Amino acid sequence: MGDKDCILKVIDLKKAYRVGKVEIPALRGVNVHIAVGEFVSIMGPSGCGKSTFLHLMGGLARPTAGKIFLDGIDLTRVSDSERTRVRRE
Repeated sequence: MGDKDCILKVIDLKKAYRVGKVEIPALRGVNVHIAVGEFVSIMGPSGCGKSTFLHLMGGLARPTAGKIFLDGIDLTRVSDSERTRVRRE
């Protein structure tokens, strides 16, 4: 699949939460390519990172590392106001 057919592209996505001095990994290097028109489901046991992944895909949170491209826009590099505009549209 070429990048032009890809509506969502996630590269080595990582998210960790800090609790005091301890860092808790929620996502550890997720890679996803979703084509235009493709239907996808996110499944897994409680606490595996599904909600964290969806918050990152929706531009509601920023990853610790990695890249998220939504329709060609790099959500990891745009400002908060630009992410709000992307979510709105």
